[in-house]
Amino acid sequence: MRIHFISFLLLLNVSLFAQHKTQTIRGKVIDRVNRQPVAGASVIIIGTTQGTQTDALGEFSISNVRIGRTAVKCSMVGYEPYSTEEFILNSVREVVLNLELKEASYDLQEVKVVSAQNLNRPVNDLAYVSARSFTVEETERIPASVNDPGRMALAYPGVKAGRDENENKIVVRGNSPFGILWRLEGIDIPNPNHFAQPGSGGGGITVFSAQLLGRSDFFTGGMPAEYGNALSGAFDIRFREGNQQKREYRTKLGILGLDFSTEGAIKKGRSSYLVNYRYSTLGLLSQMGFYLVGERVTNQFQDLSFNLAFHSKDAKKTTTVFGLGGLSTEHYMPVEDPEKRVLGKSDNWEDRLRPANMGALGVTHTVNINEKSSWKYVVAIIGSSINRNSDTLNLQNVRFRYDTQKYDEFRVAATATYNYKFDAKTRLKAGAILNHIRFDFFKETAPRASVTDINVLNAGRQQSVRGNGSTQTVQAYVQIVRNLSNRLVMNAGLHSMYLLLNNTASLEPRLSFQYRSPKAHSVSLAYGLHSQLLPMSTYFYTRKDTIAGKITESKPNQNLAFPRSHHLILSYNYITPSLWKFSAEVYTQFLRKILVEPQTGSTYWMMNNSEGFPEFTTVAKGKGTNYGIDLAVERFFSKKYYLLLTGSVFNSTYQTADGTTYNSAFNDRFSTALTFGREFMFKNGSVFQIGARTMYNGGYRYTPLDAAASAKEKRFVPLKGAEYQAQAPAYFRMDGRVSYRSNRKKYATVLSLDVQNATNYINVTSTSYNPVTNSLEPRRTGNGFVPILSYQIDF
Repeated sequence: MRIHFISFLLLLNVSLFAQHKTQTIRGKVIDRVNRQPVAGASVIIIGTTQGTQTDALGEFSISNVRIGRTAVKCSMVGYEPYSTEEFILNSVREVVLNLELKEASYDLQEVKVVSAQNLNRPVNDLAYVSARSFTVEETERIPASVNDPGRMALAYPGVKAGRDENENKIVVRGNSPFGILWRLEGIDIPNPNHFAQPGSGGGGITVFSAQLLGRSDFFTGGMPAEYGNALSGAFDIRFREGNQQKREYRTKLGILGLDFSTEGAIKKGRSSYLVNYRYSTLGLLSQMGFYLVGERVTNQFQDLSFNLAFHSKDAKKTTTVFGLGGLSTEHYMPVEDPEKRVLGKSDNWEDRLRPANMGALGVTHTVNINEKSSWKYVVAIIGSSINRNSDTLNLQNVRFRYDTQKYDEFRVAATATYNYKFDAKTRLKAGAILNHIRFDFFKETAPRASVTDINVLNAGRQQSVRGNGSTQTVQAYVQIVRNLSNRLVMNAGLHSMYLLLNNTASLEPRLSFQYRSPKAHSVSLAYGLHSQLLPMSTYFYTRKDTIAGKITESKPNQNLAFPRSHHLILSYNYITPSLWKFSAEVYTQFLRKILVEPQTGSTYWMMNNSEGFPEFTTVAKGKGTNYGIDLAVERFFSKKYYLLLTGSVFNSTYQTADGTTYNSAFNDRFSTALTFGREFMFKNGSVFQIGARTMYNGGYRYTPLDAAASAKEKRFVPLKGAEYQAQAPAYFRMDGRVSYRSNRKKYATVLSLDVQNATNYINVTSTSYNPVTNSLEPRRTGNGFVPILSYQIDF
């Protein structure tokens, strides 16, 4: 009887074990510097005895891994051990990891503390300051990020949103959103946002599909020499490869849109495909009474992204074909019934159509020549088109076109990158970036003498921007990395940029040091000069003058220099064995050659704008200074929760041509963010997740009115000498997220609800002049409570 009972217990145990759903983790381990496969590396599932070793091609596969959150540790003699942050493993979708090991420069007794330093390190190993990597899971779990890198970055230190919550404009360390660089697979790309605006890096939501995002980097300053054409920060986006063994599908239906993705092998073990299509359903929100932009505004977008990867038999050559494209249209409509249109309110009478499209198609080819050197080539064609067509209507709905704008660019881009390892202490990285740009710019406006009567004579039409043709840009860089000791490394580099349109050039030195202590502390110091191309339309501002009775045209801004910024950054980081990270960065930025008006008394400074470009004569003689400190406390996702608390204190000022100093438009003084999440596990393998993000920032800057002059002229007249001296009340917003993740044998689902502005607190976003009271009145036009529901299924 006892034997039967024991047999029953054993069978019950086997049955219960069989009920645990499992999945496969596969991937590849390579040397971080020379990109060669690392054979014989140990890969284990943290907290278990499950593991394996990589084969001759650096590949590994671990089957029967229990689903849920898990993490992997990789180690190899002569290399620093690497541990991943916890990631999600579901019942139907394999996880494919690309692990990069760094050659060790310390005693083997110290491997435990060094392993902790690898968490969220930049993918680019030459970035020592102001950089971190992010994963697609972060874009999903951070509340109200809706899988968008730009909105996710608002949780990071030194980063805040622009004045309009809808426009996805990123303000980094008091700099204009104009200063952000977007890079994809090694190619610099134009503004990758749906609903993009001229002369801006922002829009509504990025074109990038979360399903294609691999581990990518985000910089808030001090970029290495390979990054040019950026004043403040950069996103370096990388696409992941599809599964080379198994075909998988994902469908996501939500208020924001419909997503469908598929991936799988083209030739098993050698090549793969990954494709995603997204179509917006933003109209559902307005039908429910939630307006992202306005009650009479429609937003439509769709995008397609893909990545095809092909590997050679010996794993020394990799070719990818990647692409993305986005179509979007924003339509501001007038009040439908003319009798209900309010006199004096221009938006009641206006019909504005704003299409914005972009696309890129490219090929990358990577060759591992030997253990010392490698090449990478990228060739791409890139297109961008932004249009503005604005009409005003009369009582009979007859149209009058008062604004027509067109900004079309087409680029052929090519890059080449060479890595060479002299010895264990010294390496070189060099490259070039070439762009052939065809452009067509046009802007024509006509003053509206009357909002409601288009027959009232107008002053005439004016073409302020006109230019078409082609030009080229050339960038080149070189970096020497030297281990000065087991603990101290130096990266010395030089970046150059040249614009053939006006023969403008810049030469930018970069120098950084990093010291890593035996106990997971690191201290870094970096200096760099950074410059950026002006929006191309700036060079084609057209001025008309009447000389001796003849009308002459000129382009006074065509020979302007690049705006430049000196970055000096001191950084400290410490990661504890229990996965807490403490970081602090002190920085100073000196901006030079910023566009200003040459007239004495003018307060114009181009970096006060978050979009657009000057449509008048300017000179590159403006200056600016930003300085501050960024602090962060982060708990990496472990033991079912994560936390990120950030705080920044800064000052941002500028000087005009006459040397007068003012607050900049983005001198909000401080920004803070608290983001956290918690998961609750159920016995059936399902997971319930809650999370919240709170942002509390200094209010936006504005210029007070000159009461006497405004009363006399019956319009807003700014107070001279007080540019951006006044400040709106502090900005506050709380976002929330709840999700439920379940796993079945043949499919896995995620039901989630992201809530933007969960407290429905409407922030002050602008001011308007009231001629009756002769005062500026705050306007609370920010977004209120916006729920974003979605349902995702993997099969």
